[in-house]
Amino acid sequence: MTDLEGLEPEAAAAPHQEPEAASAAPAPVPWEDAGLSRFRGLFSTLGQVLFHPREFFNNMPREGWAEGLAFALIVGTTGLLASFYWQLLLYLGLSRFLGQMPALLRVFSMGVGAIMAMMLLAPGIMLANLGVSSLALWGAAALTGGSGPGFTAVWRLNCYAQGAMVAGFFPLLGGPVAGLWTLVLIYRGLQGVLGLSSWRALGAVALSLVLQLLLLLLLLGSLAGLRFLR
Repeated sequence: MTDLEGLEPEAAAAPHQEPEAASAAPAPVPWEDAGLSRFRGLFSTLGQVLFHPREFFNNMPREGWAEGLAFALIVGTTGLLASFYWQLLLYLGLSRFLGQMPALLRVFSMGVGAIMAMMLLAPGIMLANLGVSSLALWGAAALTGGSGPGFTAVWRLNCYAQGAMVAGFFPLLGGPVAGLWTLVLIYRGLQGVLGLSSWRALGAVALSLVLQLLLLLLLLGSLAGLRFLR
């Protein structure tokens, strides 16, 4: 009988195991793609946000705040200025039409001055709107069942939803259309980025508007209180 004592036992064949498929990384936003020119990245991102929002927000990376802010300031401020421009033309036309009515003319002149002031402050208005609306949306998403949504993810979806502000280039009705379209994109973003159901996303959008209104009333009340104390 052959002595097998010195021989090493044959290692048992390990069962064949397939390596776990790595989860696909989110596709980069064209605006953030270093391989594309800024001009091409801007318009490619606009096309995706406006016409394919579900796919865009499902695949949007959740990290990074600066690039989204730059996109929102460029597109949002430009759309806001266009909307103010059409309102300015409307007020100037009405002022000329009501030239024989001094009281109404004075009111419309004040309106023209206010619109021109807002045009100068458009970037600041856009930045303030992004900050307040993102905070309200973050709180609303958490209250409606979001599993601890990170603020950066909410900030990014809100910034890219400002792509709807290009509707401000349409005369007169562009401003209201841009506002409604932005809400629709935010609704899609809450579903794609935070995974909220349709009803929870709708509730988060509605609740965020209520929170923004409360913040606005709180600010106006504080200013009125300061004025009273003076």
